Amino acid sequence: MSKQPVLHLFPKLASASQALAEWVGSGLRRAVEDHGQASAALPGGSTPGPFLVALAKQDLPWKFITLMPTDERFVPADHPRSNERMMMTCLAPALANGARWVSFAPDGPVAGPESLAAGIALAIEPRLPLSVVVSGMGDDGHIASLFPGDDRLADPAHLWPVVAAAYPRGHEPRLTLSPPVLRASRQIALLFSGLRKQQVFADALLARDKPVALLTDASAPLNVFLSPD
Repeated sequence: MSKQPVLHLFPKLASASQALAEWVGSGLRRAVEDHGQASAALPGGSTPGPFLVALAKQDLPWKFITLMPTDERFVPADHPRSNERMMMTCLAPALANGARWVSFAPDGPVAGPESLAAGIALAIEPRLPLSVVVSGMGDDGHIASLFPGDDRLADPAHLWPVVAAAYPRGHEPRLTLSPPVLRASRQIALLFSGLRKQQVFADALLARDKPVALLTDASAPLNVFLSPD
């Protein structure tokens, strides 16, 4: 059953990003205290950059924390279309203090996205359920690499792997955390800015026709950090 999201509205993306970093930091600290380890899946792209920088500055027990992307294009980490290099640059202080990074990028030749996804899943499975998931949202309502038009999203009986290959129309092949993994996280947040995306999100809650609506069906409430700029 879907739940009403918890909205955190800020005048600027910078203040939303800082508040989200503190919210995520609190969740990770509590997870380490309760479970001895914590894990977080984080978004790439331009909007999350300030949040990632602010998160990496948090005073956390980083050596007990595993970080990973929510998704990635099926390209090498040094490819111009990869998010990984940007993410690792933003998160450099956390990584320098012992945080583990689970890469979604191919390290040498692999048979294809499905083969790479299976290998990544082996690194993630011991850390499930994830402590925190933070997702961005596209103008079309996609989250991670779960895009409108993916027939699997319309099939409630579909058996998802931990990490799935995705082939969105008009885009490179991608790897993405699957809906069951995203929705099972102990804490879930969404970060976006702009009036257009606010309308996309509001419409998705009513029509439930976009992937972002999946996050309202999670076991934890969806916390939305947003700004109009």
